[in-house]
Amino acid sequence: MGKLELAVVGDTPYIERLAKRIGQNAPEYLEITRCYKKEEMSDFFAVHVPDILLYEKEEALPESRSNHTVEIMLTDTAGSDPKTGFAIFRYQNGAEILRQVFQIYEKAARENLICWCKTADLSMTVFYALGGYEMQLPFSMAYAAIYGEKGKTLYINLTEFSGIQAFLGEEDGQNFSDLIYAVRQRKEKFLLCLQGILHQTESFDYIQSPGCPQDLYEIQAEDLSMLLTLLREKTNYEMVVWNCAAMNQAVMRIMEHCGRVFCLVKENTFGTYRKEEFAQFLEKEQAKKIKDKVQFIVPQTGTGSFIPGGDIAAQLKDSTFAKQVRTLIS
Repeated sequence: MGKLELAVVGDTPYIERLAKRIGQNAPEYLEITRCYKKEEMSDFFAVHVPDILLYEKEEALPESRSNHTVEIMLTDTAGSDPKTGFAIFRYQNGAEILRQVFQIYEKAARENLICWCKTADLSMTVFYALGGYEMQLPFSMAYAAIYGEKGKTLYINLTEFSGIQAFLGEEDGQNFSDLIYAVRQRKEKFLLCLQGILHQTESFDYIQSPGCPQDLYEIQAEDLSMLLTLLREKTNYEMVVWNCAAMNQAVMRIMEHCGRVFCLVKENTFGTYRKEEFAQFLEKEQAKKIKDKVQFIVPQTGTGSFIPGGDIAAQLKDSTFAKQVRTLIS
């Protein structure tokens, strides 16, 4: 799971004690970084892109910082900072200041922090293909099948027209579009809807892709936050494996919340071009949260093939690239 970064800026004794207290009360999804002297701040912001900036004196901050960072000033009197609108009365204990930092961040960034709080022990992996998707489905399903030997696993397919129905011999049924509808009903109908949507193999449960590709582009950030929260609170899954195709806002959000991002690459000229372009995208500011999670994989398919409608669990675990998948899990 990715972390939020809270940068505490300043070198006064007070700010040093506050940073220590915040660190003592910080949950595991929050990373505390420090920047001390004024002359070091430009170098600090060249390396770090914090989600939250907590500082004591505004005039000490350089102009070359991210516009996406939520800035919060510590003040001697209660009231809002006239520039950013976000200020906290400094003479409070560290735990109370941290609570207010989270409240301000949720309001400013429209980020539902309940997702970060509740899914800390729910492992998630996402697969994304560059330069061809034909091996993405069986490779990611092999990952789910082999991980299913260790713990209860859910496979969510967000690749449109992936061929999963023919591969598993399934008829049309409810899919991820129906699940998002249940999420929007919040907790009341979630489990009832989930029972009707889930399909099973011997090793893992799975959800079919949305009935219409357009549904992928209409998924909101709060939908995903609520979905992850409900999976954690209402189910006993230990691993969620996402199979994603076209890069869009929803897929970016999923990647941010996953601990690992596997990008399948074809070992040819076109695959190399796609990999180079994606690597350039990862350097952009909006992709910095997923950059360090990405691992490029060239599937070692061998000469084996899959037989639709056969013993899928055995085929996935004994496929020619199953050994490669096991090394990713170990």
